[in-house]
Amino acid sequence: MSDSLEKKKSGLTAYPFLTAVSLFLIFGFGLVVKPWSTVTDLGVDILGIYFGVLLMLVCTKEAIWPPLMGLIALVIHGYGTSTQVLQSWMGNSTVVMIIFVWAICGALRDTKAPFVLANKLMSLKINKGHPMIFLFMLFLVTTILSMLTTGTASILMMYQVAEGVIEAAGYKKDSQEYKFILLGIYVSNIGSYMLPFKGVHINTLAIATGIMATYGIEFNQAQYLFSTCATVVIFLVLYILSMKYIFKCNLKPLGEIDSNKLDVGGEGTKFNFRQKVFLGAFVVGVVLLLLISFLPKGGAFQGFMSKLGNTWVWIIIFAVLCVPHKKDGKSFMDGGKYLRDNIMWGTVLMIACINICGQAISSDTYGIKQWLLEALTPVLGNMSFVAMVLVATVFCCTLTQFLNGAPIAYILNTILIPFACQNQLAGQGNATAICSTITFCCFFAFITPAASSLAPLITGHEAMTSKFLWTKGWFYTALWALIAFACFTLFGFIM
Repeated sequence: MSDSLEKKKSGLTAYPFLTAVSLFLIFGFGLVVKPWSTVTDLGVDILGIYFGVLLMLVCTKEAIWPPLMGLIALVIHGYGTSTQVLQSWMGNSTVVMIIFVWAICGALRDTKAPFVLANKLMSLKINKGHPMIFLFMLFLVTTILSMLTTGTASILMMYQVAEGVIEAAGYKKDSQEYKFILLGIYVSNIGSYMLPFKGVHINTLAIATGIMATYGIEFNQAQYLFSTCATVVIFLVLYILSMKYIFKCNLKPLGEIDSNKLDVGGEGTKFNFRQKVFLGAFVVGVVLLLLISFLPKGGAFQGFMSKLGNTWVWIIIFAVLCVPHKKDGKSFMDGGKYLRDNIMWGTVLMIACINICGQAISSDTYGIKQWLLEALTPVLGNMSFVAMVLVATVFCCTLTQFLNGAPIAYILNTILIPFACQNQLAGQGNATAICSTITFCCFFAFITPAASSLAPLITGHEAMTSKFLWTKGWFYTALWALIAFACFTLFGFIM
């Protein structure tokens, strides 16, 4: 539904109706709906803003004017002065961080370094004669490309590579081997959601981080990264093993392929100096992010890194890349150009509005949190950390096959994170693990076209069949849920 509405924003369609409903919720909800239970007048207004903005995002993918209207309404309804709301928006460290990360990633993408890295992995000698390793590298390349570029681009490019693989291996277009390789490439695209500072899932993380902030709990980016990486690597290994030993795919022909001929993006296997600089800068940023979480407390370097924080790490990297290093005044990147061309302002605005609403919902001031706790405590109040991760995993992995995962993540984070924070403060849980589980599992979607905006790329592929997706797809959804539950639970305990 959302795709059709996005394409038809004029004429007698649902878009004008949704716009009217959204504006009513944002500006007029509190005029019609009176306070209830512990929810105050301003609490009612905030809920109206929250759901009015999400309505347009979910149903039409509109991400510019709804959050702007939401921010305006926050001022009008008296949540804060215009200056305070602006400070909450542009003073948000997450917003500032993603602006500079996007600029760096845009420059990295333009260097074509991700494609060179992909070709290097595909051309490793160990791939020759080892079909399972060859497949793992093929899927790993897809994951890396989706992480560093965009999900749609990585899928379409790797589909072309898959066609070359099928032809070189001698598989028929209707063979189950081809279907497994296509599905493997699609699910490997989950790399788009593996980084805690880049991707469309940042909106869902913003809700959780805003709520966590009101409890004095910081979202652990390193924990998110480790959990997602472990989940993906283990899943890919088991996916390949199941192809061979459960579904009896003939993988032997893959071991005879000359992977040097599978030139991803036509960029070869040699990095130029500029590519090395940008790829190195990105790696340095990620490593420093991890060091902030793992360095022993009390040390001078750890104290310095903690003082900087994640946001300033990326600002410093950006600044260094912009410093002229040649006599003619040229630098590695034109900072102004990449800040201008790579900032997704819709996401910046949405994060700002959702983050403010999330903090308000979990605040004691407006009565929303108390109402939610009173209503849901009989169900969630005594739920253990492990049980909460299990419920979130199963719920997300199942529903997201039929509905877009983003709204599911929004709602579940709003409901579960307050309880997760209370449990963490009591020493009985980990809010980052709950948020990570919800966010990551809500984007493992492909069985039906409605599962996500990218799902038609697999459900509509000429070589794919509904029977294959409804049989093998549910098997792998269950496998993914099991691995995700184990990984997010484990890292929740140890981090």
